[in-house]
Amino acid sequence: MKILLAVDGSENSLRAAEQALKLARLNQEVQVTALYVGPSCYDLFPEPGVCAWIQQKELDKEIETRAAAALDKVKEIFQPAGVPLQTAVERGDSGKAICRLAEEKGFDLVIMGSRGHGDLANVFLGSVSHKVLHTCRLPVMIVK
Repeated sequence: MKILLAVDGSENSLRAAEQALKLARLNQEVQVTALYVGPSCYDLFPEPGVCAWIQQKELDKEIETRAAAALDKVKEIFQPAGVPLQTAVERGDSGKAICRLAEEKGFDLVIMGSRGHGDLANVFLGSVSHKVLHTCRLPVMIVK
């Protein structure tokens, strides 16, 4: 079984990591991949010409820093248990990226927190967990 664990460093995503760890401990065949998704400059500013190369480079640095911090927190949960953890970082709309990667890479289950550090767009468009729950064709576990 392959589990895609969507994380953002929030308390709920860390609780989701603990649930993924519980499932992995039940069966050594379970593989867990922690995924952090950050926006691209073009997702934040879709108007042509707004995103200069320098702005994208600065955003990439910020995303890499946030991704490393979030993934390190998950590693702190998995390492003491001796359970292997793969990690991945994607760019784009979080909900779409989670569903796309889960389907493309043959995951069996998506686990994520119910509320996290969503971007401003989530205030208007709905939460990432809501988007994934309603658009992903795979089973989704939402952890509160």
